[in-house]
Amino acid sequence: MRKKKKRWKIIWLVLVLLLLAGGAGLYLHTRKEDAQGRMPENMRIEEAVRGTIRITTEGNGSIEAADEHPVLAKYTLKIDTVKAENGDVVQGGDVLATVDEDSVKEQIALLENDLSELNSAISMSDRSGSSSLTSPVAGRVKRIFAKADDVLTDVVAEHGGVMELSADEKLKVEFRPERALKLGDTVNVSFLSYDEEGTVLSERDGVYTVTIPDDSDYLVDTEATVTDEDDNVLGTGYLKSNHPYLVDSAYGIVDELNVEVGDWVDSGSTLLTRRYYTYNGDYLELLEERDERMQKLQELRALKDTPQICAEGSGIVSELTLQDGAVAAEDTQMYRLISTDRFWLKTQIDELDIPGVREGQSAKIVFDAFDDEEYEGRVEKISALGENVGGVTKYTVTISVPGIEKLRTAMSATATIVIDEKEDVLLVPVDAVQTVDGERCVTLIQGEEQKLVPVTLGLVNNTQAEVVEGLSEGDQVAVLGKSDLEKMMDMMQQSRAQFAGGDRPND
Repeated sequence: MRKKKKRWKIIWLVLVLLLLAGGAGLYLHTRKEDAQGRMPENMRIEEAVRGTIRITTEGNGSIEAADEHPVLAKYTLKIDTVKAENGDVVQGGDVLATVDEDSVKEQIALLENDLSELNSAISMSDRSGSSSLTSPVAGRVKRIFAKADDVLTDVVAEHGGVMELSADEKLKVEFRPERALKLGDTVNVSFLSYDEEGTVLSERDGVYTVTIPDDSDYLVDTEATVTDEDDNVLGTGYLKSNHPYLVDSAYGIVDELNVEVGDWVDSGSTLLTRRYYTYNGDYLELLEERDERMQKLQELRALKDTPQICAEGSGIVSELTLQDGAVAAEDTQMYRLISTDRFWLKTQIDELDIPGVREGQSAKIVFDAFDDEEYEGRVEKISALGENVGGVTKYTVTISVPGIEKLRTAMSATATIVIDEKEDVLLVPVDAVQTVDGERCVTLIQGEEQKLVPVTLGLVNNTQAEVVEGLSEGDQVAVLGKSDLEKMMDMMQQSRAQFAGGDRPND
């Protein structure tokens, strides 16, 4: 076998030398004809036309999950038989596992016992509430967040309280002066038409706090200027409560406000009246807890009738932890569900091209597994961290790819992104452009005459060149294709590559 392989190498070497010799002779013969004024056979004539030119960049990568989440066990149950495997593509409602029915009955019994205790707690709970919301401390009203008909729990969730009281009869201004101040110094605080004497109370990380006496007309969030005894400006800030007290409320809807901003209130003063106050907050919390337990009980009773764990949505199953005969504890992960609605393609783009890539741009995606089809993606994110590989810095570009039925994670793909584009510009084939003495030129054909014409180029891609100056629409230019010798060399290179890969005539 070795002798046959060696013999073939010798035969190919002889063929290569013969082809080179023949090609060189043909090339010299062609050059001789050119010197006599004849047009080379590999030259064609094209017109300068107006059109669109695009510059693109490409990057390769593999498909990743864009949206995935863990699915947790709602109850502690014993698994009977697992029906799914990692990598399964499922639809919502597909059976992933069957559940031991006795473990479901056990959970129902435990939940019914909890409900019995909860019902007793509810029956013994004080249901009464108050129509009045009173102030828990004395202070001045500085902010009111609620208004008539507001749900008080919603107001508290958004603002932290129903209203804000200044609990120590002081306001403060925080600012960063250009020079250090002495704690306890007296300064002047000016705002609107007011001037108040203030005291430098504290300092932290270069920020000083000055306090002034509170007054009914002084509104928080008002800009104030702090000056020293010589009227030198030390800094500016905004008035705030020195010790703000946010008044909470657990239930009810605002019926009427009983105070205004600036009012002084004592502890126990009525701040507002409310309706739907029949039940107090603790009683309502018990009712909400009971509702949740009842919902679980209904789900468990349904599970007893059909003891199955089903996929909660469409996607790909991964990180499956369910096992035959094992217990799945409440709030532990059963599996992860990878959404098939959208995927990521993370690809590397060269540093020379990355300035032309922008979020929101469309990208053409071709998958190696079905390279005769083209899909559209969207640039979602461009990493600012580059990675230098072999002296070339590249940046990761994340492209969203729509869900495709036959698409799978880790599939390889190529993304093409248009980084520059011009419409209605003058174009010639890029092979028409020559470099003569460092200057870009084209060969202009005018009847039987040929002459070199310098041109100014704009965008250039693999097939076209934009001509900014030097030609007009309709001008004819010479386009030089590959010479016969170059074609012959290409053919030989392809043949040698096939031979090296094992493709050769049968012995």
